Amino acid sequence: MPEDPGSMRRRVRNKVESWRRGLLGIRAGQDTSWYWAAVRSQQPPFATAVLADARVTMRRRGERYEFRNKADAVIQIVRLAMVTDSFFGQICYRAKARCQTHRIPFLPRLFHHLAVTHGGICIGDPVVIQPGVQIPHGHIVVNGGVQVGPNVVLSPFTTLGRVNTGAGGPTIGAGVAIGTGAKVLGPVKVGNRARIGANSVVLTDVPAGATAVGVPARIILPE
Repeated sequence: MPEDPGSMRRRVRNKVESWRRGLLGIRAGQDTSWYWAAVRSQQPPFATAVLADARVTMRRRGERYEFRNKADAVIQIVRLAMVTDSFFGQICYRAKARCQTHRIPFLPRLFHHLAVTHGGICIGDPVVIQPGVQIPHGHIVVNGGVQVGPNVVLSPFTTLGRVNTGAGGPTIGAGVAIGTGAKVLGPVKVGNRARIGANSVVLTDVPAGATAVGVPARIILPE
């Protein structure tokens, strides 16, 4: 018996949707539309994020970080992408996030691959990184419901993410500095201007302005 045209159209739509979700990195079999809509709404515009990232990176590198005009901004961003692989990878991440915001297939996976292979930056889904973040040398992993505020420094070999299969990743406040090799795991909150010491493993909340050091990290409050 021939297949009903309506059933055929539904089957084709389901296959296309499954293919699209796979390209966007969305797990099959889960109704996550409301969650992904919320994540997409928090993603900053591409140009705004890249400009802020460039300013922060140039300032911390001791370079001129105020752009004279749009052409100067483009030139400086291209220069940074050429001299620092990590900044190139950061641009790729921003492009990936923006493509996902507009539900564009294929390109998010391509940009993610470029960020990993050329910049050593593995930022998965769902992650929201606000404009104005510096990644000095790459080799970082960020994944699993992570929120990163502005003016944050992610040093090499840092990991932000979930604990095993637990729900939720960390929320990093504004102005936080995360040292080389540090791990911040689970649904913890790191307050504004906090400091995470090199190779520390943070599993609990860190108050604003405090320093976390050690394995597991102990909290040193400001005097």
